[in-house]
Amino acid sequence: MEQELTALLTSAAPRRFWGRAPQTPAPARPYITLSRVSGVRRYHNQGADDLVASRVQIDVYGDTYVSAQNTGNAVIAVLSGYHGGTLQGVFIDSQRDLSGIDGSDPNELFRMSIDVIVRHAG
Repeated sequence: MEQELTALLTSAAPRRFWGRAPQTPAPARPYITLSRVSGVRRYHNQGADDLVASRVQIDVYGDTYVSAQNTGNAVIAVLSGYHGGTLQGVFIDSQRDLSGIDGSDPNELFRMSIDVIVRHAG
C-alpha cells in the first residue's frame, strides 16, 4: 500500500516522505509526509477476507498558504475515489488547516492535513 500511494502521488507532490521529512538538509517545499494511523482488517464468518482499511494522514507543508493549499488540492484530486492495483479504493475522510511549526517560529510554515481511508489487500 505504501509503495503504491507513494508512486500515485508523484504528480501531486514530487517530495514525499513516510513518517517524517529529513531534518538536515530540510527538503524544498512544498512536500508531504504520510503516516499510517490505523489499519483495520475485515472479517466474515469464515475468517479474514484479506482486505484492510487503513487510515493514512497526509500532511502538506508549504512556504505560503496558497502553496500548501494547491499541493493539498492536487493530492486530493489524485487520490479521491482512486482504485487500481492492490488499492481497492481511496476515500478522502477529512481535511484541515494547521500550523506548520518548523523551529521556533510557529508561523514559518503552512500546513494542510488530509486523512484518507485506503482499502487495500492485506
